[in-house]
Amino acid sequence: MGELLIYLEEPIGYLASVLIFFGQLTYFRDVWSKKIAPSVLSWYGWALLMGTLIVVQVISTGWDWSLMSITSCTFGCVAIGTVSLAKRSYQLLKQDWWFLILGLFCGVLYMLSKDPWLTTFFAVISDFIIGFPTIVKAYKDPKNEKTKAWIISLSCWSLTCLISFNHNLIYAVFPVYVCLYSMYIVYLTYLRKAS
Repeated sequence: MGELLIYLEEPIGYLASVLIFFGQLTYFRDVWSKKIAPSVLSWYGWALLMGTLIVVQVISTGWDWSLMSITSCTFGCVAIGTVSLAKRSYQLLKQDWWFLILGLFCGVLYMLSKDPWLTTFFAVISDFIIGFPTIVKAYKDPKNEKTKAWIISLSCWSLTCLISFNHNLIYAVFPVYVCLYSMYIVYLTYLRKAS
């Protein structure tokens, strides 16, 4: 099974990346047509977190196909943030500055510590802090958070997890977290019975 996974890593990495692309493309189009006004600093904060993860993991252990999803996600976050600025269709909320600060601090943390594990765990914790309001929203009002993008996200990160465990464990930390996060949102919005 291990040899088969090694052979399939590249196509699975590309497939997961394409899934993320299409999930974010839907959101991108909504921002482009001004249907959605995203919190611009949140998207740049996420891009910084994930971009730092890519750099840290490549520097510490080298390239792995499981990084394709994170790479695709990073570019998508930058694109969404940039189009929201270009179209002047964005929100600038006070708490969003924290998301940008967490993203910047993730990079600074690695530059100071040179510890890829510390940086990766900080990125996971930061992403959870950024994403916690979405969990609360999905719990309280699942209909308004219900979107096929969460199923696409779960599919992508499940594929990424599949190829992450075949090498250094550091490659699996962020994908496992995002997979569990997406799984919980899918549960809250699609499977949980309304009370």
